[in-house]
Amino acid sequence: MKAAVKTFGCKVNQYESQLIRENLEKKGYTLSQDGKADVVVVNTCCVTGKAEKEARSFIRKAVASGKRVLVTGCAVRKQNSFVDSFSPYVEVYPDKNDLLLSGLRTISRFDNHTRAFVKIEDGCENFCTFCIIPLVRGRVRSRPEAEVVDEVRQLAANGYKEVVLTGIDLGAYGRDTGESLLSLMEKMRSIEGLQRLRLSSIEVFHLKDELTQRLLDNEMFCRHLHIPLQSGSDRILKMMGRGYTISEYLKKIENIRKQDRTGRFMFTTDVMVGFPGEDGEDFNLTCKVLEEIGFLRVHIFRYSRREGTAACLLDRQVPEKVKKEREGQLADAVKKMCYNVKKGFAGRSLEVLVEKETEGGWEGYSSEYIPVAFSGGKDLLNKIVNVTGKEVVKEGLVIGTREG
Repeated sequence: MKAAVKTFGCKVNQYESQLIRENLEKKGYTLSQDGKADVVVVNTCCVTGKAEKEARSFIRKAVASGKRVLVTGCAVRKQNSFVDSFSPYVEVYPDKNDLLLSGLRTISRFDNHTRAFVKIEDGCENFCTFCIIPLVRGRVRSRPEAEVVDEVRQLAANGYKEVVLTGIDLGAYGRDTGESLLSLMEKMRSIEGLQRLRLSSIEVFHLKDELTQRLLDNEMFCRHLHIPLQSGSDRILKMMGRGYTISEYLKKIENIRKQDRTGRFMFTTDVMVGFPGEDGEDFNLTCKVLEEIGFLRVHIFRYSRREGTAACLLDRQVPEKVKKEREGQLADAVKKMCYNVKKGFAGRSLEVLVEKETEGGWEGYSSEYIPVAFSGGKDLLNKIVNVTGKEVVKEGLVIGTREG
């Protein structure tokens, strides 16, 4: 029997899908590499209405093609009736553990990726007013430090040079066990073969001075952090329940840049447009803050009304047309900003983990999370090479020349 896994949503979902794949193999399934499968597992997301709609569309096509369809993930935990329209043609597993009957708790590889994602924590207790995830994922639950370290050690032994630590509320790791993110990352410094560690996303209020200093002193830690912003307006942040002000956010970015001796630390972020009550002034403040910081990359998404969240009950819901207009305007500004940030690396050396071969050469990401393309060389896949940046092309790639 052939099986395939389709994933929607975040890096945590991608990790859990990999765990499902390896458990399916243990149960005797062959994983499909060409899309042809007898069984399809659909790992859903419910962060936005768009994510749910895309999952339903995929399920509909899979059912129409006669496949056995197993549906799991956040969307079915949020709403038992998520797949009612497909009954009795699908099997529903609100708890992913029901799909892991073989009992594997760790992964040994990460299919179709050069970098491996490793989930260290599940659950969130921040309860931002727009977010449904704490209601479907529950309280913070940290994986044992020893289990995570052993998993990363196995991945490194299997050739993975970079590991991305991920979680629903990554900075809360250890709150329930007495362990800590700092201790976990320190223990990974001695893992043979592991060359780079990266954090998927961390809230600004988790970035205490000791943690940021120790991260900067850790030569294995990538010179990059993804710190969600969501809005540049203090008024909107308060309504979102985000727990920080813009001045606090800016101060943290400034302090990290001051502590960074290399002068090359990069930041990426998430920004929401169209939160209930957001007006033109609030939106302009967001544009201003993004420009002031100079992010390398910005993930922009429109507010999506989620039943069960506090924001769902707020007045002054922003019309969809206005959300789309602001999204487009912000995307244009962000494109120019990111282009200028990347231009700053012209003439500078970048350590690039080569992730794919192209017709013209190779592509990969630097420690700073800059996408880099270069030509020349053989058998460079999954190797870390030095490349001197030359120019930025419209696709956002930094074109460079391999050193040595």
